[in-house]
Amino acid sequence: MQKKTALAKTASALLMGLLSVAPLAHAEIDLSLYAGQSFIDNGDLNLTQGTTNLNFSDVSWDDKSFEEPIFYGARLGYWFDSAPNWGVSIDFSHIKNYLNYDNNAQVDGTRADGSAVHGVEPISNSIQDFNMSHGVNTLTFNGQYRWFPGGQRDKTLLGRMQLYTGLGAGFSVPHVEAIINNVQTYEYQWGAGPVVNGMMGINYDLIDHLSAFAEYKLGYVNVEDDLTGGGTISTETVNHQLIFGLTAHF
Repeated sequence: MQKKTALAKTASALLMGLLSVAPLAHAEIDLSLYAGQSFIDNGDLNLTQGTTNLNFSDVSWDDKSFEEPIFYGARLGYWFDSAPNWGVSIDFSHIKNYLNYDNNAQVDGTRADGSAVHGVEPISNSIQDFNMSHGVNTLTFNGQYRWFPGGQRDKTLLGRMQLYTGLGAGFSVPHVEAIINNVQTYEYQWGAGPVVNGMMGINYDLIDHLSAFAEYKLGYVNVEDDLTGGGTISTETVNHQLIFGLTAHF
């Protein structure tokens, strides 16, 4: 609980700092909405519940990006007139993780009865369901840089195009949906773990104040979800996101 409180305070301080700095500069303000396809690398998962402490190696995930609720996101950005190549942004991403709990995995640790576990077995022997289908819900604070292939932004073919990249960090607010030993957890959890992401993309001006963009975003998410009645289920995942969206410029 102390960890989550600290993360929440840190995130709030970062958000207030970003919002306080932005109005002082002459900025181009962007609002972007996007959707796309997410791919999730295999990774380890740890379960603690009472005296149970199990580690599952190299588990796999489904993203179900186009199933309701779909993978989507929104971004609020600022580009400064005094340094038009540089900007900052706040990014919300509704990525989803579904554990393939019917698969087998290498399991090591101790069960509730004190017996040691070391071998390959179905994940469902210990975890009957685990997903974050209403989102891992990452919120990151990013610094961004962009290039103008045409030398400046105008209405020529190259002038409409901008290339950009960015790095950011933040936290997650996952919706935890788990059934473990017949105990159900179904709730949002604030600040469940740190998030780091990087992005690169291309933006193209369609008409005044509206552009389209395509982007690749790489995200690292470390979540520690609390279980009803005590215990945690934690995992580190790497998400590859192919994003397409529209941006309004103000």
